[in-house]
Order: sequence, then structure tokens, then C-alpha cells
Amino acid sequence: MYDNLFTPFPLAHGVTAPNRIVMGPMTLNQATESGHITPWIVEWYRRRAAGGVGAIVGAAVFVAQNGRGWPNAVGIADNSYTEGWRECVEAAHASGALFGPQLFHGGASSHESLLGHQPLSSSEWKRGDFDQARAMTGGEIEQTIQDFADGARRSIEAGCDFVELHGAHSYLLHQFWRGDVNHRTDKWGELTAFPAAVTKAVREAIGPNVPLLYRFSVHSDDPSAADNPVTPDSLAEFLHALEAAGVDVWDISCWHESRRGYFGTDIWLPDWVAKFSDKPRLVAGNFLTPDNASDYVATGHAEAVALARALISDAEWASKAHRGDEEAIRPYDQAHWKAITTGIDPGAA
Repeated sequence: MYDNLFTPFPLAHGVTAPNRIVMGPMTLNQATESGHITPWIVEWYRRRAAGGVGAIVGAAVFVAQNGRGWPNAVGIADNSYTEGWRECVEAAHASGALFGPQLFHGGASSHESLLGHQPLSSSEWKRGDFDQARAMTGGEIEQTIQDFADGARRSIEAGCDFVELHGAHSYLLHQFWRGDVNHRTDKWGELTAFPAAVTKAVREAIGPNVPLLYRFSVHSDDPSAADNPVTPDSLAEFLHALEAAGVDVWDISCWHESRRGYFGTDIWLPDWVAKFSDKPRLVAGNFLTPDNASDYVATGHAEAVALARALISDAEWASKAHRGDEEAIRPYDQAHWKAITTGIDPGAA
């Protein structure tokens, strides 16, 4: 059943996932206070790999202590974190799934009480209920580029199959790309400069043969918001700049609306990407049922789908879809997400 979801998914450089169902990045808040991996997290990934997904992206992994976004999030900010990620990789590989981290810096999306200092961003900016951020100095920007590269290097040392950069949802990489946030007058005011510099440094750290994914979104908080300041031309410029820096696969976050038009047209975001890039597209956007996911791939809007909420509720979603037992899939419920905060895995059999 749903055969198009269960063909191999070539990422790049000869690295191929066994199918086109990817466990998308999800923040679990089940790490230690310092951000180290716990047995709970390892078991979470083990269950989803055993449940049949082809690849797993470990979510929002802070590359520096000043990039933390919330308590009990996972990190890779120094060598003490590496062994925990190795355990996650081994758990995924035991069932044939690929594994890679999503390297992250929260930027303005944080609080002084967590960081011990004012949050940092491309420019002075306050995002929603987060604390006021100040503009980074040139030296802090250079150090953060190195932090991303070091996190990528540690990921490969842990045995990861790929690395993803989190450039979506108004975290630091996105804050530099957003023209309504980045008002710098130095070289980092060019909107693609920082994302491209991070991408290039990470590519150099992981070498030429490891797939590099980049998650981006047009919108930061509200998917119904106007597309401005992004335009088709600026999207093309962004994609081309990051491809030149080393991106192999686009992880396109459409929030919960993967089937709506962008830029005043009825063209969906992944199809805009295809106009400017021939790289594989992994799309996240409210794929809760096998029918929904299979149709999206079959109609050419994505090469693979990233599932999040569906896999919260049922770790065996992929296996059940593969054997045509979709009626047995446990539907997503908001209560399942809340259960994770209490240390319960609602998707466990």
C-alpha cells in the first residue's frame, strides 16, 4: 500500500533513505537541564525507527549555550554531548533508518532567565513574548558560524548520516534572512550572507560526501500572514546562494498549510522552490494520514514528506501504512503533545 512512499529516497552523495517518510524535527524538552541526551530520548527515536520511518531528524539542537531557546532542549555545544547523539544514531541504525541532527541557534527566540544574558539577533528585535534581543557584534557572528561548524563536526563524529540546519520559524538563521528583522548596515545586512556563511562552514566541517539539509519557512509564526518581505525573486536568490554554499536537500516547512498558494498565486511553496532549484524537497505540512502524504508525493509536490504530529501519536505510523492497515493508525490529538511534557510517549504501542 502507498507504494510511492516506500521507494528509496536518495538524499545526496550516495546516501539514500530506505523510504520517503522522514520523522521531522520535534522539540521534546526531555533532555537534561544542560541539554544532554537522556534514555527517554533514545527510546523515543528507537520506537520511530522500529516503526518504519526512513530517516529521523533530531530537532533544534543548540550549537552554543547562547543559542538555547527553552529549558531541557537538546544540545551539541561541546564534546560532552557527542556520546548521547551516538546512542541515538545507533538506535536508528538498528532498524535501518538514517539519522541526523537539526543544528539550531534560537537568537531572539529566548529569554534572559534561560541564557543568563540578553538574547542575540541580527538586529535589535523583540519577538512576541520573548525578551528583547540586541544586535550581535561582528565577533559574535563569526563565533556563531564556528559554533555551527563545530556542532556539525561533532555530529559526524557521533556517526550521523546527514546534517540539517534550522533556518525556519524565526530562529537565528531566519532572523538574518528576514528583511523586516535584519537592519544591519555591515556586510551581514545582506540577507543571505549569514545563512550562506553558516552553510559554507558546515559544509567544510562535514566534508563533500555528507548530505546537508536546510529547513526554511517563509513565515515565522503565522502561516496566514502576508508573504512579504519574501518575493519570488528573493526566494530564488536565497535558494541559489545556499546551494552554492553547499545545501543538498530543501526541508520546506509549510506549517499546517502545505496546500496553499504563495506570492499572490495558487502555486504552492514547494512548487515555487522547484522553479528555482532541482534539489530534492522534503516537505512538512500537516501530513496526518497515508492518503494525504502519498498523494502529495504522487502529484509531484515533494520527493519526501516530514511527519511530526502523526508520529507523536503513533510510532508505528509508517509500518501500518506500508501494510495497508491505515485504520489502525492512532489519530493525532493535542493531548498527545501535552503528554510528552509529562514524560509519556503517547505513540508507544
